[in-house]
Amino acid sequence: MPVTTGTGGRRKGDFLTSFLVFLLISVFISAFALSIVSFFYYLNQKKQNEKNLAVLSQKMDALSNRVSKLEELLKAGTGIEKIITSANYLSNLSVDLERIIEELTDDPTTGYIRLFVIGQDNVWVTFRKGNDVYFSRELKPGLAPYKFYYFKEPSIQTQYSIKIPRDCTIVLGKPGVVYFLVYGVGTSKHPTKVVIWKESRVENLERDFSLYIPK
Repeated sequence: MPVTTGTGGRRKGDFLTSFLVFLLISVFISAFALSIVSFFYYLNQKKQNEKNLAVLSQKMDALSNRVSKLEELLKAGTGIEKIITSANYLSNLSVDLERIIEELTDDPTTGYIRLFVIGQDNVWVTFRKGNDVYFSRELKPGLAPYKFYYFKEPSIQTQYSIKIPRDCTIVLGKPGVVYFLVYGVGTSKHPTKVVIWKESRVENLERDFSLYIPK
């Protein structure tokens, strides 16, 4: 006898075919919709990038103009050069005036120490007490412009006036090349004593230098 699939088999085959056709159509529609969205997204991003490039170009042009103007201002003989030169001159003049004032100031009611470095090499000198550092700098050969006041503060204060404790410690980067010129309390002009220290540390300024300090 011939075998027949019957009505149920045909319906199942028709359903499967319809499902596949529907699936293909859905995929096609989805792909088409996605391509449209991607296209508009591309156009939007392109437009935005063009705007950003235009803004960047404007900023670059503005910066270029500012640089050109600055170069013009910095040319010799222009106003900005005169301002810079004047500022440097006034700054140097201020420092020079403070050094002159410090040299002219000699208050006999207070005591101070000056340093003279011999030889040709710079020497690092540090005044400290415990963790407190009052002065730490490399000094050039010759008489240093600083005055280290160990009794009380000077009547005129400049950047070269350094107040130090009477019992401070002094650390020398190179022993034997630093002379300590002591201007004792109650004296004027000439130092009362000159001390050359052979070691790398002065442990206690008042004790080691036998300073006279009024109580």
